[in-house]
Amino acid sequence: MIIALCGFMTAGKTLAGEALSEKIGKRLIDLDQYIEQKEGLKMEDIFKLKGEPYFRKREEECLKQIVETDDDIILSLGGGTPMNPRCAAILKEKSRCIFLNCNPKVLAARMLLLQDGRPLVKNLLANHKSSTPEEKLQILEQWAKEKLQEREPIYKACSVKTIDTSDWNVDRIIDEILRG
Repeated sequence: MIIALCGFMTAGKTLAGEALSEKIGKRLIDLDQYIEQKEGLKMEDIFKLKGEPYFRKREEECLKQIVETDDDIILSLGGGTPMNPRCAAILKEKSRCIFLNCNPKVLAARMLLLQDGRPLVKNLLANHKSSTPEEKLQILEQWAKEKLQEREPIYKACSVKTIDTSDWNVDRIIDEILRG
């Protein structure tokens, strides 16, 4: 069975996937890393050189390749993956998808801390270089709220369960994933 983890960027999909992989001995595939490997480029460079539409097309192709090749893995998805209806349909049909949800304020703090290698965050903050960290947090929190309003129903529609990762406790999160 494929256990897929979906949710907004910095919700903890990769970290939870790594911990789950270690605990149950299933291989983890991080979809964004898989795409980077196939393209021979970092995520930021794919977006910069080829654009987001190209990336989203490759994301769908790579998701299909993964689910057709292996059905006993943990799959950490990109934050936008389920927004493609074809990707959402694949996830519903071929995986047990879990939505890792997180408070926008917490997401904003994590995004600010981990912005390197996250082209969407870098682009969002590009015009705010002179802003204070508090102002950047407000910008990111507002953006996360808006994006979550759009994405949350879609994340929930392709998932069998929602787990809150705002209070990061990896053991609790893994236990909730495994509880079925």
